[in-house]
Amino acid sequence: MRIRPFALLILLLAAALAQAPGPRVLLQLGEFEAAWTRGREADRLDDLAAAAEAANLIAQYRAETDAERRAWLERAQETARRAVRLFPDAAEGYYQLAHAQAEVIRFVGVLAKLGLASEIKRNLERALELDAGHARAVMGLALWHLQLAKRGFGWLYGASLGEVVPLFEWAVTLEPASIEIRKNYGFALMQLGRREAARAQLERALALPVRSVPDRLHHDRAAELLQQLLAAP
Repeated sequence: MRIRPFALLILLLAAALAQAPGPRVLLQLGEFEAAWTRGREADRLDDLAAAAEAANLIAQYRAETDAERRAWLERAQETARRAVRLFPDAAEGYYQLAHAQAEVIRFVGVLAKLGLASEIKRNLERALELDAGHARAVMGLALWHLQLAKRGFGWLYGASLGEVVPLFEWAVTLEPASIEIRKNYGFALMQLGRREAARAQLERALALPVRSVPDRLHHDRAAELLQQLLAAP
């Protein structure tokens, strides 16, 4: 009997879980709360990054109320700040902090949005200074330009819709097999009114192999976006 790659990964991770699961394994298995609990006070960068990522995913995909989302985003920020304190020369902590802040910006007032916008950009640029090949930081910067320019005050910070596609093209060049990046590129193209290009990116996202529970969540979101795109007049 042929075992699909995702099913094989789950079997392997389950075996690891039976021994000594770390935050990264728990994250891949979709045990997000356990990943955050185990990794939030760790002294290893990968453990802290996995914990922050897990908290972000709970906020995005599993939280049922805004209050719950904000609580998990605060946890993600706290964990990412610990990573930045302990590993100030590692890009991942800055990216994870910017990632959580980009979600928080939806819940705060105008003045707080303005402050967060500057901090998000600063953290993303710091991540890229430390690692120019950090594909998710490039993706984050593309989304920063998109969201600020669409909100109408991006000019205050130099945000431009013209930066979105070049940055996403850079991100997919760095990680062409990332479902998350393809999904977000498709979303950005939808926001820019480029329907056919958006459809192409979302279809590419859906064609990529699903290797973890986070991949599955991004895959399913890409499917939802594609359905919305096809249903729109």
